[in-house]
Amino acid sequence: MSAPETITLASLRATDFAPSQLGVLGDPIAHSLSPAMHNAALAKLVGTNPRLAGVRYHRLHITSAELPEALLLLHAKGFAGVNLTVPHKIQALTLVESLSPEARRAESVNTLVRTASGWAGHTTDGQGFLEALRERTGRTTKGRPVILLGSGGAARAVAATCLDDGCLSLRLHNRDAGKAAHLAAALTDPRAQAAGLSEIKSSPDAVIVNCTTLGLNPADASPFPATLLAPGQFIFDTTYGSEPSRLLLDARDRSIACCDGRSMLRWQGALAFRLWNGILPPDAPMRDALGETAL
Repeated sequence: MSAPETITLASLRATDFAPSQLGVLGDPIAHSLSPAMHNAALAKLVGTNPRLAGVRYHRLHITSAELPEALLLLHAKGFAGVNLTVPHKIQALTLVESLSPEARRAESVNTLVRTASGWAGHTTDGQGFLEALRERTGRTTKGRPVILLGSGGAARAVAATCLDDGCLSLRLHNRDAGKAAHLAAALTDPRAQAAGLSEIKSSPDAVIVNCTTLGLNPADASPFPATLLAPGQFIFDTTYGSEPSRLLLDARDRSIACCDGRSMLRWQGALAFRLWNGILPPDAPMRDALGETAL
């Protein structure tokens, strides 16, 4: 089952859909592998779950200005749920009728579930990251120092989850140090400390998590100084693309364990799928659709 074509707000207004459709909204969105991943899972499940017949996961290019109207239209057209990616995860907090405890703590929403009168907001980013890290390393962040780069929606969810998981410390870095400081203050935990990207310090046993957009383009510079990479670290770049990011290339050059964002994408998607449909989808077709390989 191939991924659908991209839907714009104009085409959304003009199109009728079968009930219980799904999708992802973002700007940009062309790079997203979520449609291929979810449609592969739906194709695998439909034989034993006839209620999923006709359900597709759509790609929607929606800007920030268009988001309120798009969510109203998606509800009116019978969508069962949607994912949100950059730049919608924070704006959507004001557009839902309820928030899960995880979304409220993270101040970020990446999954909307249809209710009778609107949308319930959830986040699966944090738990998706944790499950992917456990899968890759056999451990979570419990008792480990974490260096987190970025302060957007995914970073907020990952930060909150690391603290709840029992990380030893959480050092937040962003190009705009004020945004990192705002996130640290919102987390209300003394383990969370903030600074600018230029103030990263060495930590040989840290889990280093890139939640910036640096890495979406192969030409992007790394947000983490290569001179601070050291054996014993694990590098988790939440971006993914057709080529490894500069951060991952730097890690591989130094034989440091690392992964891109495909495993996190798969896990957060699977957890969202369960919220919508009540079942955890099989991982094999999702892995295949993502081209997920060890780095």
